[in-house]
Order: sequence, then C-alpha cells, then structure tokens
Amino acid sequence: MIRDILAEHFERYPLMGPQDAVKLIYQRVFGPGHLIRDPDAALRAIREEMKGLSDWDGREPLYERLGGGLCRLNLRPCRAKGIPAEDVCALLMQAANGTQGDMKEFRRCLKELEDMAEYGETPFEGIALDVFLLDYRGARPVHHSVPYREAYHPAYRVVIQKKLKDYLAARREKQESLQKS
Repeated sequence: MIRDILAEHFERYPLMGPQDAVKLIYQRVFGPGHLIRDPDAALRAIREEMKGLSDWDGREPLYERLGGGLCRLNLRPCRAKGIPAEDVCALLMQAANGTQGDMKEFRRCLKELEDMAEYGETPFEGIALDVFLLDYRGARPVHHSVPYREAYHPAYRVVIQKKLKDYLAARREKQESLQKS
C-alpha cells in the first residue's frame, strides 16, 4: 500500500516535500522507463555518478522499496559492496523494459498522498501539496526538491525488487562457492 511506503520514506527523509512524494509515486507507478533512451549512455551515467559519490557511511540501505514490485537501489552502498555499474545498469534496463504505467493507479496513489497530507501524516502541510499539484500537469517525472537533494544527496536507480533479490542471492552464492574453493 502506498500509504505505508510513503510513511517509511517520510520517517527516513523528514525534509521530503510534496515534489519528492510525487516523484516517489511516479517512480512506483511508471518505473524508470522515461530515463532510458540509450542503454550505453545510461551505463556511462551510472559509472560517472558512482565514481563521484561520497563514501558510504553504512546508514543508507542498499535498497528502499517503492511498492508495485519496484525499489530504489542506492548507489553508495552498491559501490561499497563492489556491485559494478554494469550490473546496476542491467537491473535498471530490466525495470525500464518491464514496467508499464497506469494513470488510474497514479491518480489513486496521489489521492492517498492528499489524504495523508490532509490528516497531518506528511512532513509538509496539505496546502503545500495542493499548491504543488496545481502546477503539476499530468503524470510526468519531476526532480527531487532542492532541500531534499541538499540534505540527502540521492543517488539511486529504480529497479525491480525481485530481480534485485535474485541478483543478490546469485552473487552471494558465487562468493560462497569461491570461498569454499
């Protein structure tokens, strides 16, 4: 349920604004497909971003669920754990090719967010969400807000959670078999 996912993110990121919450909903419903025009460019971007990241302090989780079978795969822990950019890109491409958007679901999730804001369950006032949504035309991707970017320095890719878990299990098995050899 989107309400639970939003509550988790509001707790972890208390400076989330309306724009950040709508971005989360957009990613949950439509996935990362809007970002991928050129797989080679996507890989170059991931490599560059991972290279320029600050060190992982251990507090940022490897992934954060978005619901709808998707999650945000955080790049700092990926780099620290030796997960290569090529693997991150492969997971991203699976999500980009395997996610369909649904406007009805998007509207339903936005309505839940509006209800949460109305009942004081968000880190922002309901009026702030109303103002943001007045300017937000249709289902389109948005960037994180400046306060969110400055506080949390987000660096992630949206991937299919099951594919990520399968990848991590296979990687663990490979490492264990190498240790036994």
